[in-house]
Parts: sequence; C-alpha cells; structure tokens
Amino acid sequence: MKTCAPTILVLFLAVPARAFTPQGHRSNDVVKSLRRNTALSAWSPFEKSPAPIVEEISEIVELTPGPLDAKNALAAAVWVSLVGYAFLLAPGEIGSAADSAMIERLLSQPVPRPEEVNQLWFAVWNCFAVVPALLAGLSAPAGQGQRLPAAPFLWGSGALGYFALGPYFATRTDRPDPIRKSDLGWASRTIFENRAFGAVLSAITLSIPFSSDLFAPGFDFSAAVDGYVSLAAGSRFVTVAGLDIAIMSVLAAGLVVEDCKRRGWEDKAVGAGVASLLLPVLGPSLYLVVRPSLEE
Repeated sequence: MKTCAPTILVLFLAVPARAFTPQGHRSNDVVKSLRRNTALSAWSPFEKSPAPIVEEISEIVELTPGPLDAKNALAAAVWVSLVGYAFLLAPGEIGSAADSAMIERLLSQPVPRPEEVNQLWFAVWNCFAVVPALLAGLSAPAGQGQRLPAAPFLWGSGALGYFALGPYFATRTDRPDPIRKSDLGWASRTIFENRAFGAVLSAITLSIPFSSDLFAPGFDFSAAVDGYVSLAAGSRFVTVAGLDIAIMSVLAAGLVVEDCKRRGWEDKAVGAGVASLLLPVLGPSLYLVVRPSLEE
C-alpha cells in the first residue's frame, strides 16, 4: 500500500536481503589460546623455549531454530483466521468498484486527505507507512538461524501487512538473549539501531492525526466514527485493513517485550509492552528512540 510517507518504505525496501540478517554470534566461551615462537622474544639462559605470545581466535556460533511453541501456534492461528475472514466472511465484495476507486484516489493523492475520505479511515491507511518499518526494527536483530529468511516477509509487510508476516512468525524462534551490535546485518546495525530511525517514525506517527484532520477546527468525532463504521460495513478492503493494523500493533507490543529482554531491560519489559498496546504505533516508535543500545 502506498502511504503519505513513501520515503520510509523506499528506504525499507531498498536494502539488500542479507542486510536484515545477523552475521553470527561470536562466543567468548570458545576462545582458544595458541602459543608460537617469535623472533622478537628475548633470549634467556633460564628459558628452555622462547616466551609465548597469546593469540585469541573467536569462533562463530551458528544459531539453529528452536522447537515450535505456543507463540508459533498463535501466530499461525491468527494468520489463518485473517486469511479466512478476508476472503470468506468480511463484508463487501473482493475487488469491488467502490474499493478500487477509493484505493486509486488514495494513491493519486496521499496528502492532503481527500475531502470525501473519512478521517479515521485515512489515519488507519497512513499507519501502513510506519507499522511495517516498526516490525522490521524490532524483529530483524533476531533474524539469524530462523527457519525462514526474515527479509522477504518484512519487505512484503509494507504492502500486505500480516498476510505476508504470518508464515514467518508462525515458524520464528523467539531470541531474547543478548546480542552484540557487531553481530547484526547491515540494515539492523546501520538503520534500525540508529535512534534517528525511531525518531523519524515517531515524527510521522505524530503527524498522522494532523494529516487526517482529526484536530481540524469543527471536527466531529462522533460523525467520523459513524462514517467509519458505515464505510467498513460495506467495504471489505477497509474492514480487513483495519483488522490488519490491529494485529500488527499487538505483534509490535510483543516484540517490544522481547527486545527489552535482549537489551537488559527485563524489569521494564512488561511496562513497555503495555504502553505499546495502549499507544499503538506511537508507543513502539518512541521505544525505538529510548531503548538501550546493544553492546559493540
């Protein structure tokens, strides 16, 4: 889906596939010491051999997927339910003329809000500029050693939301263990770990109510709610898109909890997760700004 902030998606989609994946974890437990002779060692009549020089060699520990658990089952169930609802139960018709005309209108005029487009629906639409990038920033550090590569699914979420993410999270292994910044892929290390990334997403999120005219003079919230409910009742696209954003927002809150543990914020994990649920989109965006940096 095209949004009011296409530059974020362009940046998000432009990075190479391997850039999302951590490069492997170095283990201090497997450091070996080697001793070798050197011409620089001083000779001593009391030494039977030259003085040793200790060299440290770090081995790369390759991670493997863990067993499937309840989180995987829940992710799979949510994905199957979303697909089933979208194609079988949601109100309206698939590819209706009204939905096609609305999508074309939104794509041709991402900003300002077209006058005929409901304010609340426009806000939901614009959340697709932020939420996929949020999920990438929160989940990419744990992308190594998974059953499926993270990049294609994270890229696909920019257009398809949880329809693209479901298979990945249904097979993904939760990795809350500490990780070093040097072990991350290029995109995670350079973009997602940069506080400016979270600051940009936060700024876009804060701008959505204004670009959607939710704070415009004379805005009637009750009328906007009634209009959104009426629109969703007859539009399969609007209904499914709203549900999709809700699912990804809950997923983002769960990933915030996992990321807190990865960074030594175990005591703040629950609070950060609850805040992300109470302030969807904005909460996780601000978390990316304030979260502790990974060790080098």
